[in-house]
Amino acid sequence: MSDLRIYVASLSDYNNGILHGRWIDADQDVDTIHEEIAEMLKASPVARQYGDVAEEYAIHDYDGFGEFNLGEYESLKKITAIANALDEYPSVVVAHYFTENSHLEPEEVLPKIQEGFIATIKDCWGDDTKALAEYLYDEIESELPERFKSHTQAVAESMAHDYLMGGDYYVKYEGGGTYHILDCHA
Repeated sequence: MSDLRIYVASLSDYNNGILHGRWIDADQDVDTIHEEIAEMLKASPVARQYGDVAEEYAIHDYDGFGEFNLGEYESLKKITAIANALDEYPSVVVAHYFTENSHLEPEEVLPKIQEGFIATIKDCWGDDTKALAEYLYDEIESELPERFKSHTQAVAESMAHDYLMGGDYYVKYEGGGTYHILDCHA
């Protein structure tokens, strides 16, 4: 069973006071999810009682989506795209890109994440500037002349500040001293 799943409920049952639904793995293809929903709707107690066919469903719960708030009528195409991205990237990063690129088709967002996600900085107890400076530190240290190496941290923090103010990088804080560095130009 997947860590990413949605609980899909039959609306005809729900509207008649019966909770009928199923947990479905979200990191499957859309057609497989549709098949599982169709099976769940086919087993609808209310539809069987009245000789009807249950056709409408809603997403009533979900697990493993971190920073996301999925809606009841979220597209399955978007859910599978999010699930695929969450298999590779931190949820705060995926949520950021899906929010910032809501005008795109869901499958167009993953390439944006692949291009823009640079690094994760852990155990950094400061702010966005300090996290970006930590990322830049090694590159700066190797480029500085020997006589300036003792000032590497100050140079890294100054550059990080300038990069953040100039919109070159974006830093997402996950919590617990974990920051994610994103390239704004990707």
